[in-house]
Amino acid sequence: MRSYIRSMMLGVAALLVVAPATAAVVSYTNNILTVFTENAGSSAGMFWVKTGSAHPNPIQNVIYDSETSYITLRDVTASEIWTNAGGTPNTNIPGFVSRSMQVAPATAAVTALPTGFRMTYTLPNWVVVQDVVVSGTTLADTNVRQSVTVTNTSAVSRSYGVRYMWDWEIAGNDSSVFRTRNPDGTFTNVFIGFNSPGFQAFEEQDRLVGPTFSVFGTVGGGSLVPAPTQPERVGYVSWSDFESAPWDFAISGSNDDSATVHYWGYAAPLVLAPAASRTFIEYISTNPTSVGVGPTGPAATQVPTLSQWALFGLVGLVVLLGMRFARPRRI
Repeated sequence: MRSYIRSMMLGVAALLVVAPATAAVVSYTNNILTVFTENAGSSAGMFWVKTGSAHPNPIQNVIYDSETSYITLRDVTASEIWTNAGGTPNTNIPGFVSRSMQVAPATAAVTALPTGFRMTYTLPNWVVVQDVVVSGTTLADTNVRQSVTVTNTSAVSRSYGVRYMWDWEIAGNDSSVFRTRNPDGTFTNVFIGFNSPGFQAFEEQDRLVGPTFSVFGTVGGGSLVPAPTQPERVGYVSWSDFESAPWDFAISGSNDDSATVHYWGYAAPLVLAPAASRTFIEYISTNPTSVGVGPTGPAATQVPTLSQWALFGLVGLVVLLGMRFARPRRI
């Protein structure tokens, strides 16, 4: 189903714009995690993540590798939904028009950063800059940071919202199970949404029993610098539902192709003054320590304790020994 839906969307996008001959997949890796994107064309700036050659599970998808994750800018002032989805998904909101960040009148440009990429989308009334960079040098500290900065280039204040959607695939399985981290929950395959989420991150793995490896996404809090931007809502959702609805959809179902969504400006729109900017940051990793929820030191040593009966026995032994040594010696 995923391949069919995606091929249909790409077919529509191909009718809208022809990718230049120079369009190509480009990548950056620290050999633990690798980020990929297309540098031009109708999918410019959509990114995905794989494990690297030095990862314990090398060359495996983390974010699905067929450009199925995307960002949404909901311009409430203009009743427009802007996405970098490689097409124009149904808005699912009456009165709103779906727009592509990669198609005129918008323009998209991808430039290299020292450890990743910058995607700049110039829209009517907005500039959207997405940075995707790899940090760290070891498994314990490697993560991918996604940051999206929106700037109001119009002459009036604008009401808006932002959504991230990450389409996970772990060890070839895109129906991953989910749990909250810090505080830790139990794994589930039932899709669910969290308003004002109180957990620091979440974990997904390919199966409940004998998982191959886990992936982690931040929510808010913790010690990462720059800090994750606390979202108003997080969802563990059906990818196919939220792929075709670029803002929101009723959460239902289970044990299906899964994704996660982060929202800012969900219940009520955010407001940005003319020339003002705001940045939204989250992290992805395959190791809990690199998103701030892993162990911080060696496990505590268990101190042996005595049961009540053992304690009574010890007290009795002490009493007997005391009586033995207190008894007068014979002469």
